[in-house]
Amino acid sequence: MKKKMKYPLRNIVFDKMKQDNVSTDKDLLAELQRDGEDISMRDLNKVLMQLEILGLITLRWQTKDRRRIELVKNGERMARIPGE
Repeated sequence: MKKKMKYPLRNIVFDKMKQDNVSTDKDLLAELQRDGEDISMRDLNKVLMQLEILGLITLRWQTKDRRRIELVKNGERMARIPGE
């Protein structure tokens, strides 16, 4: 029996963001779960933090309980507003 290779969750999330370019955390979680990924909001938050540290995405609060996720364009540096 051949075992199916599993991609790291970070790669799966990043590939999904490359398709969508902009999403919210709740929409992304629902889409990943629809695709059969066994992922919780806690797992997604860890992955999003890793991707943000790597400079691949930016996260901004959209509402009290929803964050907007944007893919960082190639070569574009993240500009931080003082006090943000």
